[in-house]
Parts: sequence; C-alpha cells; structure tokens
Amino acid sequence: EKKDKTLEEITLEMLEQLGSSVRPARNVPNLEALAFVINQLQSDSSETLDMEWFSVGDPQATELAAALKGNTTVRSLKLRYNEIRDDGAIALAEALEAHDSLETIALGNNMIGNRGAAALAKAVASKGKVTSLDLRYNSMGPTLPEPFAGLTNLSALDIRANRLVSLPAQLGQLTQLKTLVVERNHDLAPAALTSAASTEELLKALREQDTG
Repeated sequence: EKKDKTLEEITLEMLEQLGSSVRPARNVPNLEALAFVINQLQSDSSETLDMEWFSVGDPQATELAAALKGNTTVRSLKLRYNEIRDDGAIALAEALEAHDSLETIALGNNMIGNRGAAALAKAVASKGKVTSLDLRYNSMGPTLPEPFAGLTNLSALDIRANRLVSLPAQLGQLTQLKTLVVERNHDLAPAALTSAASTEELLKALREQDTG
C-alpha cells in the first residue's frame, strides 16, 4: 500500500532536486505541496496553514482561499516570504469573512499594497476573532488604509518596513494592542512615532497627533 507523503517529505524531495543551497521553493512553484495543503484544508485535518517560502503568488493564494472558505479548524495562517500581491490578499480576505476559527495571520514579506491590505483589515475587523496580524515588509503606503483603525480585536499588529510616511491618529485608540511595530517605514513622521520606546508610548504619540 502506497503511503501518503507528508509536506516535509515533499519539501525535502524538492530540495534534493534543486540542491541544498536553494532556499525552500523560492521562485519555484511547488504544485505538489499546494495540493497537499489544500487537501488538509478540505479534510479539516490541521490547525495551521503553513506555506512560508513556497513561492505562493496570487493564483496559488486564490486556490488556498477557496479551500479555506470551507475549513473549520485552521487557527493560524502562515504565508510569509511569498509573492502575494493585492489580488491574492483580497481573495484571502474573502475567505476570512467566511472563516470562524482563525486567530493568527502572518502575511509578512510579500508584495501586498493598500488595496489588498485594506481588504484584509476590513475582513479581520468584521470577524473579531483574529488577535495577531503580521504585514511586515509589504508595499503599503504612503498612508495606512482606513480599515486598520477598526482593528479593535487585535493584540499584535506588525506593519514595519512598508512604504508608510504617516499613520492615522485613530490607530492610537487601539489601546488593546500589546505589540505595535512600525519601524523601518519611509520617513515616518512625526519623529515621536519612531522614537517611542514601547507600544504604550507609540499609541500615545499617535493620539497626540490630533493635538500637536
């Protein structure tokens, strides 16, 4: 009887074919791994969707989103270090609106701009169960999309290293945030936003923009 391969085994086979110096699947779409993860989603057999470094672009993200809509078990979505742009992010946002168990979303190190980020923030705000959103090293800017001001359910938000030059004062009202990371954006002003020593100080600096 043929034994089904695990995602780790699929990845190791691919690395053997590419050479040990090649980072897992970067710029090399792995359709076998994608099929494996989609099967996991459809069978409700995992609490984590993890396809970091698998060269997931908009077409693959759309396929994952379609499978995620019918899933009831995934609590953590990990798609960092891929090539997801706005269309892929919007497809994932639509899936989030139909999903009830997701708590953590990691989409850092992709190519998501304001259009995709706004859709994600709106979806996260509408569900109210997601507590951590990671969008570091993407392409948001120069301003942060308006729906981010409604993320009252988040305890952690990472928007470092985008193309943001300003942040809305309303973001300072998200006092439930325990972690807010905004460093390494382009000329982010005022200076108090980049010099704050803690999330509490950063939130205060954001609120004071209205009175400064």
